This record gives sequence, structure tokens and C-alpha cells, in this order.
Amino acid sequence: MNLYLIDGNSYFYRAFHAIRGLTNSKGFPTNAIYGFTNMIMKIIREKKPDAIAIAFDSPVPTERHKIYEEYKAQRPETPSDLVLQIPYIKEIINAFNIPSFEMPGYEADDIIGTVAKKAAAQNITVFILSGDKDMMQIVGNGIKIYDPMKDVFIDEKYVIERFGLPPERLTEIMAITGDAVDNIPGVKGIGEKTAKELLSKAGSLDELIDHPEKTASERLRKMIADNIEDIKLSRILATIDTDIPVDVDIRRLTVGDPDWPKLLQLFTEFEFKSLIKLIPSKGREPRGQYRAITDREDLKRLLGKT
Repeated sequence: MNLYLIDGNSYFYRAFHAIRGLTNSKGFPTNAIYGFTNMIMKIIREKKPDAIAIAFDSPVPTERHKIYEEYKAQRPETPSDLVLQIPYIKEIINAFNIPSFEMPGYEADDIIGTVAKKAAAQNITVFILSGDKDMMQIVGNGIKIYDPMKDVFIDEKYVIERFGLPPERLTEIMAITGDAVDNIPGVKGIGEKTAKELLSKAGSLDELIDHPEKTASERLRKMIADNIEDIKLSRILATIDTDIPVDVDIRRLTVGDPDWPKLLQLFTEFEFKSLIKLIPSKGREPRGQYRAITDREDLKRLLGKT
């Protein structure tokens, strides 16, 4: 059995920025809706997942915000055109009968990390769809990342070749380099290459911060010694919580039949002609009770005439 876990926020942002200027004839923006929906349909059609779920960030401040007010503080507000589309993206997800999760105080990363670990423990192969490199820290033991844009799978071997360290140690690199996207401080002036060299020589982040005097370079030695508290904080901020209290039965995430009539209604409203063509003919049948009018007398009775 395989399970595809999708970072909803990551992908509706991707869709929004990848497709520009798409609206329906009423002028309503549809670029994020179209891009996200197309991605969902492609995953289901081409990868044929046994199970699937989507996680979203909660607007409620997380524990990370509580310990560091500046966490993600530099991020711009969500574009108004995207804000308008998010409810419809979630409506389409519901029409696909795909379970979605959002927990106050937790990020989508934490939900995905927890569900992925639970699934992997049940010998379920997990594929995570996320554009966030942070997620690479939980790769391995049946968990991979899939990038549908590049059609690339990221496994433990890829992470080691890319960073020179196993996935579980990626937070050590981020503790030193920080992360401009999430406003994680790290140590200003130390990049990824230098961080990898420091960690390789020290053996671990704890060894590096416990004994900065062992660092050969005087400049780097001082930079580490002067920023130990920021390094410790950054590791906490960068670490995905894989043990949050999310209530989910992995076996109930299996892919079901979409509500095709509902999707037809939404695709028609947004004028997604190319997506309408992908709806099977049985999904285009009208809902509710109906009967054929075969002669004039039937038509008169229907119209209330005698």
C-alpha cells in the first residue's frame, strides 16, 4: 500500500505563481484553483495512489511562534487573488473525497510528518508532495518526497548526496545556516558548504556547540561561540514535530470515487474546459429524480395544463 501526503499550502502557492492571469468570464481569478486541481487529477491518474490526504497550515500561532515571535514574520501577506480561491480549492478537495487535515497551533509539515511516520510504521510506503526542503529531514524508512513538477523522487540516497549528511541531521545544517524563507536566524555569514564542513569535522551539532574551541578557524570559532543560543533556537524551529496529537486512521485514507457531478458543476463555473473533458461520462449524468417527456400530453401535465 502507498500513501501520498500533500502539503496544501505549498502547492496552492506553487499553482498560483506558476499560472498567471487566468480568470473565468466573470473576471474571478482561477489560476490557483486550476493549477492545484490539475495536479491532484494528474497524481491520481498517473501515480494511482492507494491512499491520499492533504494537510494545511492553521492560522493559529504555533509553538514556534511562541518561542520566537519573528518566526516567518517577514513573509508577505497572502495575495488577495489567492485568498479568494482557497475556499474553492478546499471545496474541490472535498468533491474528490480526499481527507484534509488542519490543526490549530500546528503547521502542515507537522501533520504530514506525524502521519508519514505512523504510516511507515505500518509498512505503508509514503510519498510526500512538498516544495519545502525542511521535509527532507524525515526521508528514509519507507518515506520519500515526490516533486510532480520535475517528476523526481527524493530518497535517503539523494539527501546524502545533496547534503553530505543523512536526513535526520538536516536540522543541524539549518541550525547553523538558518532559513531566510522561515526567518530562522542561524549564524549570519555561514552558508551551507561551510556548515557541512563544520558538522563533518565535529561529528555532531552538539559536539560543535559544546566545544567551539576545537574549530580550526579562529573566525568560525568565534562565530559559533557568539551564536550558540541562536543555533539551539534554530534547530528547534527547523525540526518537524512527528508526534503531534492528530487523530487519523491511516487505513481510512484510501482513495474513493470523486463526486463527479459536483466537480462538473465547479469546473463549469470556473470554465475549466480541459478538466471537464476528463470527467467520465457517468459523472455527467444529472442529479436527482428525472423522467423523459415522450409525448405532448406528458408535457402538458408537467406544465400543469389540462
